[in-house]
Amino acid sequence: MIKNLLFAITLTVTINSFAGDTTNIQVHDHTDMTWNGNYDEWGVFPDGSKTYRKIYLHYTMGCASSGCSDWDYTTKIEVLHRTGQLDTSLNEIIESYELARVITPYGNGLNNNWEFTHIFDITDFASILQDSVEIRAHYGGWSSGFSATLDFEFIEGTPPRNVTSLQNIYSGGCSYTTSSAFEQSCLPPKMFWVDANSTQAMVKMTTTGHGFDNNIYAAEFKPIDYYVKIDGNLTHTQFNWDPNCGENPIYPQGGTWILDRANWCPGTRAQTFDHEITNYITSSDSVEINVNFQSYSWSGTQTPSYIIDCQLFLYEGSNFTNDVEITDIIKPSLKDEYSRFNPICGKPLIKIRNYGSDPLTSVVIEYGVEGGVIHTYTWNGSLVFLEEEEVELPLLQNWGGTKDVFQVSLSNPNGQSDEYLDNNIMRTPFAHVPQYEEKFAVWTQTNSGGSNVSETSWKFLNDDGSLYNISQTMYINTQYRDTIEFESGCYTFIIEDTDEDGLDYWNNSDGAGYVKLRNVPGTWFSDFNADFGTNIIHNFRVGTILSSENIFDKLDVFPNPATDNIRLESASLINSEIKILNLLGEEIYSKTANSNSESISISAFPNGIYTIQVQGNNTSIIQKFVKQ
Repeated sequence: MIKNLLFAITLTVTINSFAGDTTNIQVHDHTDMTWNGNYDEWGVFPDGSKTYRKIYLHYTMGCASSGCSDWDYTTKIEVLHRTGQLDTSLNEIIESYELARVITPYGNGLNNNWEFTHIFDITDFASILQDSVEIRAHYGGWSSGFSATLDFEFIEGTPPRNVTSLQNIYSGGCSYTTSSAFEQSCLPPKMFWVDANSTQAMVKMTTTGHGFDNNIYAAEFKPIDYYVKIDGNLTHTQFNWDPNCGENPIYPQGGTWILDRANWCPGTRAQTFDHEITNYITSSDSVEINVNFQSYSWSGTQTPSYIIDCQLFLYEGSNFTNDVEITDIIKPSLKDEYSRFNPICGKPLIKIRNYGSDPLTSVVIEYGVEGGVIHTYTWNGSLVFLEEEEVELPLLQNWGGTKDVFQVSLSNPNGQSDEYLDNNIMRTPFAHVPQYEEKFAVWTQTNSGGSNVSETSWKFLNDDGSLYNISQTMYINTQYRDTIEFESGCYTFIIEDTDEDGLDYWNNSDGAGYVKLRNVPGTWFSDFNADFGTNIIHNFRVGTILSSENIFDKLDVFPNPATDNIRLESASLINSEIKILNLLGEEIYSKTANSNSESISISAFPNGIYTIQVQGNNTSIIQKFVKQ
């Protein structure tokens, strides 16, 4: 449902009222990692007197000052936690906990100014990110090099549950000689005590496979499962594989970047898998935890190896019963990790999470561009506690606004009031798609990849995802010129390669091809990189972009947040109808404005988020405020 309303939640309200106060700390500022080893720095973190609903690590990898290395090497970001306990030599025991793992790209094609930022949610490590903390950037490379910049973002608030303890189960690298030797030396069963205050638990597992000079290309190119066992019982099976290396956002690269690998791709993060084991633990009792790998045999010159970090988190009970959280905006976005399919002009894509103990079955989602049209969508589904889901929102038809900022607001989880409002709103800057003429040509030169019929094809989609135009059957080593006419609107151009090796990949004998766009008549205006792996996703617009500034007036609401009174000001407020709605959409206040400046008492309103609607002069305006 689309309402012609002005969606104008200000940056100040979003950050200060909804997100909570934020503390930013940088440890490692373009630290050159030029040789295998550890690069350690101290940072001063919050003192532990406050709680945080989110802690993010922004890991920006760049080239070293001497340039990027040609090879893919493992980097790890770790906390060196002082335990306060002494070993037998009377030295303090330092426990290392991995926060993030990123494999470097093949950097021989990257310029020295290249950088890429990965964002990690490290909220559960709050207890060891206090006061003076030593942060390690580990580099597993044997040539120079890459750089590490680490920015920690602490957002005040209440987490979904409080961590009572954090312990390593397994940590380190291990060679896979045989299955039995690997399990005995690297993954033996471990016993842990669950204290009386702990009622929930999670195992977090990050493992990457390396080495391939053997008959089965293990472990780097060997897809296998691993198994989590609690007290000897199998509870979780996880496929430890990244199947999307051909869609790597860092492309092209000099090496074999398109090949799928054991939970990593060159230049990307290793995925951490969360395994909830709450149903298998008992307070004031011990628990045995064991991880086994799918067995295999190999022969050759290089022993397969795995880098494993597995941690046990114990928690108190859930802090909320009925609560929903927005965790990410994937489209539109300027984040490096989402650059393959941004910018967009069609359907936004967000990620939500159940932040409460009750199953989440519905939530109302409002979204739009700041100062533009607000859209409303009701999601229905079923998410258990802490389960996430990507939600594709209905088409956003107007991308005009007062700022190039996309924003999302969640409300009414399960048709009830949300218990915790701080995690309901997210905003992100975005870029607009390019604007093209109504007629242009697609020039395609196929390479020899394929058996007579080319591996490569292309298609245009309408903004609703339906097919607008598609390439004819294309044959290998052939040039095609297709002229296409468009009506005004938003379109997606997709180039696909069934072998996931693009049109110009160095490590095959397919030769080179291209896909280009050309004005009719005229010159080239888009030349896509032919070494694209799996696909190219390119969004564009034909026709005029509507600007909401030409449609809507502006409404100022202050102070925001407020306690006793709010003031509304607008050049066209006089004689307009003012309504205030609660989160359930119920009207709790109305009046007709007598001037362009109105004061409203809100002292009797319960604390929470409210919506102001102003209707008049053929214009509807919406604004939100917080009563506290």
